[in-house]
Amino acid sequence: MWALGHLEVAADSAALDVGCGGGRTVDRLAKIAVDGWVVGLDYSEDSVVVSRRKNAKHIHDGRVEICHASVSAIPYEDNTFDLVTAVETFYFWPAPDTDLLEVKRAVKPGGQLLIACTMYKGGKYDKRNQRFVDEIDMHYLSVGEFQNLLEASGFDDIQVIVEYNKGWICAVARAAA
Repeated sequence: MWALGHLEVAADSAALDVGCGGGRTVDRLAKIAVDGWVVGLDYSEDSVVVSRRKNAKHIHDGRVEICHASVSAIPYEDNTFDLVTAVETFYFWPAPDTDLLEVKRAVKPGGQLLIACTMYKGGKYDKRNQRFVDEIDMHYLSVGEFQNLLEASGFDDIQVIVEYNKGWICAVARAAA
């Protein structure tokens, strides 16, 4: 996956995938963090079932956990994770400003955050994307809006990377100490 290439994932990383959906990102993280621990979190009970099925071997091995929860109330202690990913889920977070504060609480100081989306305001496919935004209650941000939101939430070393011809955006940041 293009976006994961922008992260530093150590073999012993503790990682959280917010909105794990079908579990593909959890599986990829588990294959990189072979001595680590990966948690997939999703508010959809159906997605939790599918993700558990996809990651059954990793779960059996005790390296992966899939939980039913919301990004608004991450059920883990402060400073638990080395990295947090959100792939194609940020659009649907209930309250991005406070949800990012909740993510920051759960990530270790200096830990990484990756938000990857295939839609962003001002991109090549903006006109097409606007139809989805008009139909569905979703957060649709520009490069500058991502930057500002991450800064306001206490993240630094922020990079917003755009793959313009594909319509992709990836925001990578570190939790300030």
